[in-house]
Order: sequence, then structure tokens, then C-alpha cells
Amino acid sequence: MKHFLIICLVFCCNTLTGTAQSYQQRTDSLQRLLGKAVSDTDRIRLMGELSAAFMNMGKPAAAFDFGARALRIGSKVPYRYYKALAHYRMGYVYLMQAVNDSAIAQYDSARHLLAPDSLSPGAGSLYLKCNNNIAFAYANDGYSEKAMELIIGSLPLILALKDTFMYAATVHNIAAGLTNTHDYTKAYPYSQEDLRYMQLKGRPEEIAESFLSSALLMLYMDSLSRGERYLDTAAMHLKALGPNALWARYYSYRSRYYTAAGQPGPAAIACDKAFEELKQFDRRTNRYDVYTAQEKLQEAKGDLRAARAAAAKRYEMALEDEATSFVLSSLEAMASYSRKTGDLRQAYDDLEKYVHFKDSIDKKQTAFKLKEMEAKLQAARKEQQIASLQGRARLQRYLLWGVSIVLGLTVLFFLYVIRQRKVRMGQQIRVIEQARQMEITDALLKGEERERTRMARDLHDGLGGTLAGLKLHLARIAQNSGTQQGPLRQVAEQLGTSVHELRRIARNMMPESLLKLGLEPALKDLCENMLSPQLQVVFNAYNIRQDISPRIQTMIYRIVQELLHNAARHSGARKVLLQCSQEADTFFITVEDNGKGFNTGDHHSGIGLSSVRSRVELLKGNMQIDSGENGTIINIELYVTDSHRG
Repeated sequence: MKHFLIICLVFCCNTLTGTAQSYQQRTDSLQRLLGKAVSDTDRIRLMGELSAAFMNMGKPAAAFDFGARALRIGSKVPYRYYKALAHYRMGYVYLMQAVNDSAIAQYDSARHLLAPDSLSPGAGSLYLKCNNNIAFAYANDGYSEKAMELIIGSLPLILALKDTFMYAATVHNIAAGLTNTHDYTKAYPYSQEDLRYMQLKGRPEEIAESFLSSALLMLYMDSLSRGERYLDTAAMHLKALGPNALWARYYSYRSRYYTAAGQPGPAAIACDKAFEELKQFDRRTNRYDVYTAQEKLQEAKGDLRAARAAAAKRYEMALEDEATSFVLSSLEAMASYSRKTGDLRQAYDDLEKYVHFKDSIDKKQTAFKLKEMEAKLQAARKEQQIASLQGRARLQRYLLWGVSIVLGLTVLFFLYVIRQRKVRMGQQIRVIEQARQMEITDALLKGEERERTRMARDLHDGLGGTLAGLKLHLARIAQNSGTQQGPLRQVAEQLGTSVHELRRIARNMMPESLLKLGLEPALKDLCENMLSPQLQVVFNAYNIRQDISPRIQTMIYRIVQELLHNAARHSGARKVLLQCSQEADTFFITVEDNGKGFNTGDHHSGIGLSSVRSRVELLKGNMQIDSGENGTIINIELYVTDSHRG
């Protein structure tokens, strides 16, 4: 029975051990940090860690979402390392789901980005992780030789980087790879070197995993006494760690040990415990181990139908994961059990599937090898052609140069034609864009004129006109009565002030920039209008989309306006930071000041914060306030699609 090549457990820098509670605490902490992140590189790093954490929690949808978000941001930053880090994290998501082709593509993209800096410690370490995880993916597809070639080929770079941890991890994977190909004699010294290093410098979970891998090798080599000793050592380290994903693997191997030792009772108990562990830490690799242990136990007990059922479950998983070694070994075992139970028809069907699948795998591997051989042959032919050209006569070289010149001129001509075509297309695009911009500008101007006409009519014919008339009437009465400074004159002046205030209020009912240009410019104008010698307002905006509905834009504007006015009026701050960003349908607002702070429990019922909270609740969002003597931070998360509004 072939066994999964366990590589990513060491190289993905995301340990599979830990409790569900610790994972939840980890993701909560990372999401809080992500909410406060101000740089794209920090967002890539935190989103990548969240992706790995959710993958380890068994939540692939959330892991894929954060991995994809990290990739989108990574495509915009100029740093090769962080671009590669985003691809590396997404590769982990695919790898843990056994989507091997996609995983290899992501890791190859990361290696391509890292290649120029591969000798620097950070880039070199990430390059090696990608390289070895590609080996894991190849092993899953049945290309064990290619996987071992990649792992062993990474040793020169590891030695150049002087990375002792990576050296130990590589030794571990070479041992696992040789075990996978049943080359137990060659695997043994690497396994012993792995144990020696881990006992000196390894962490408890790494030590436990190394002893588990070595125990499996001993079971394959029929060294039951050493296998038992290694299992006991692994259990000791696992007990110090508490609940974690390695317990299912431990009980699976313990069950196989008892089965090989002729102790079916303890083997059954250990197998049941392995299934119990799967309920808490459901890992695909653990399921293979548990079903294999169950199969071996039922075979030893003589219940061949139950043994075939366990092999069939492993076969179904292997088909989903495209794990070729498990597909073949499972079909072979199923056919054997069917034949021994007398179900010859089922045995024939199993063997027919085995032969069909084996033929397809052989063709695939043959095509893979032919492709490699063809690449080598092409390289050899090029070298031969170069050597042949060097030995030809001068006339032949002149002819070759002439052909090269003609080809070069032809290429230059085609490049010139393509360039001219691109220039013409660019000109056409600019003309279209200018026409489109003119249409937008024309629409804005028409809207502005209509709004100004309406506002002028409302102010002139409405309440403003009435108040102005009252002012003139009172002023005339005061003049006729000969009292220039009397009460009537004061009332007239107050009415004049009211008219001006009414017009100011009318202008502020809907900021002109919000109607014409959208949310981000309106927020920028709001911040600039609040600037004073006593108060500095800094505004940062990221990815604010223009397709938010006008109603929601107005609500967001009012929320920010109230928070900034509160900071200016009550906090005594000299600096206020406003940060607004958008990710898909989620809008984030952060307002931070260096004022005196306030007791949040006493102010939740205030009119200002109550109106803010009402708007946040209307948009199905949430608000967090952190206030102390060093200042106040308010974080708001809103959902800005119509489907999220009540």
C-alpha cells in the first residue's frame, strides 16, 4: 500500500496541530490586525495567514476567499516577494484540497517571481517551500520520481543559504518519498537523520510527526519493536501538545501495529479512537490513514467484506483527490477481497477498473517522460547545431549571417507594423474616451444647472423670500416710526441673519461635490473644510467604487460628517485621521484622533453617536469604539449593496 508523501506539513509554515478554539482565536486576531492594516504588503501577509488558518480549520471556502483577495492586491504591488507570497498561499489552498495542477501553477508563478532573488534568505526560503510543495503535488499525481528529483535538486540551494531547518525538512521529505516508493533501505538513513535533528532542535509537533513517519517506515520493514517504541515517543510529545490533528494519524498507525502484532482487540480500540479524532480534525490525509488501518484490521479478523468496504471508501476519496497511487492500490485490494469472498463478478469489475485506470496513468506518465525526453533532445540538437556551425566554412557563415539579417529585418518590419497598429488603436481609444468624457461632463453640467435653478427657485419663492419680505417690512416700519435702534430694528436684523443661515443650510442639505463627483471627492472636501490652525485632518481612501447607490453614499457621508464633527467639537484633538476603503460589497471607515477620549458607556446614548449607530444598523453593519486617554479609534464596517439593506 502506497502512502501519501507528507511534504506540505513541514513546508507550508502552517502547522496542522492545535485546537479549534486556538484556530478561532488566531483568525479573530488576524482579522482585527487586517482591519487596522494601512499598507498593501501587510494586507497580503495577513490575508495569506488567514487563508492558511481557515484551511487548517477545514473551511476551504473562506480560505479561498482570503487567498484570492491577497492575489488581487499582490497584482498591484511592485514587490516580487509579496506577489510570490500571495501565489504561495493560494497554492497551499489548492494543495490541501488535492487540486494538484492548480497548486503547481501557483507555486510555479511564485518561483518565477522569486528566481532573481533566490539567494537572499527570505526569498530563498520561500522559493524552497514552493519547490518542495510542487514535489508533493507531483507525488499526489503519481510522479514519485519527479517529486524526488525536485526535492534532492533543492539541496544545493539549501546549503548555499545555510538553512538548517530547511535541511532537516528536506531530509524528512526524502525519507517520506523513498518510503512512498517502497525503497525502505534507502529511506532508513534519512529517517534516522530526521529523528536526530528533530530531537535536538525540533518543536514538539515536528518531533511527533517525525517519529510517526519513522514508525510507519518500521511497520513497513516489519520491525515491530522499533515501530512500537517510536509510537510511544510520538504519543509522549502529542500529550504535551493536547488535542491536535496528529492524534488521528497516531491512532491509525497504532492500530496497524496491533494488527501486525496479532492483537485485534487493541487494534480495534485504536481504530475507533482514530475515527473519533477525525470528528474534531477532519483531514484528507488522516482519512486515508484511518481507512487503511480499518482495512488491515478487518482483513486480519477475516471479515473480508468489511475490509473491501474500507478499501472502497479510500478508492472514492482517491478518485475525488486524483491520488493515483491510492486509486490503483485500492482497486487492487478491492479485487482481491471480492475474489476471496467468491464474488467473482465484482472482482472482475474491480480488475477491469484497475486495468483501465492503470493504462490511463501509464499513458499519462509515458507522455510526461516523452515530453521531458523531447525537451532534452531539443537542447542536445541545439548544442549540436551550434557546434556544427562553428566548424563550417566562412561562406556558410556568411550565408547564415545573411539569412539572419533578412529574418531580423522581417521581424523588425512586422514589429513596426504591429506598433503602428497599436498606435492607431490607441488613438481611436483616446478619441472614444474623450467623447465619453464629454458626455459625462455634459450630463454633470446639465444636472448642476437644473439643481442650481431648482435651489434658486426654492430659496427665492419659498421660505427665504418670505423671510426677506418680513425683514423689509419690519425695517420700513422701524424707519417710519423714527426708531433706528429699537426692537423692530433688531428683529429685522435677526431676520436678515436667519435668511443667510437658511441659505447656508440649504446649500449644506446635499453637498454639491457628492452630487457631481461622488463619495470620495465629497469626503475629501469635507476634510479640507474642517482644516484649521488648531486641527489637522488627514484623509486616506482605498478602492472606493463609484457604483454605490446615491442613497447609501449620502448615508456614508453623514456618518463620516458626524464622527468628524464629534472629534472636532468634543475631543480637543489636534489631529484626526480618516481612512475609507472598500472590498467587494463591504465598506470600511476608520476615524482616529489624538484627543482626550471619552467613556464609551456614557456616550452611547448621545444624539451624534446614536444617529451614526442608526445608519450603521440600517446598512447591516457594525461599529467598534476604542477610546482612552491617548485618543479614540472608531472602526465601522458597512455592506453597501441593496440586498443588504433592510
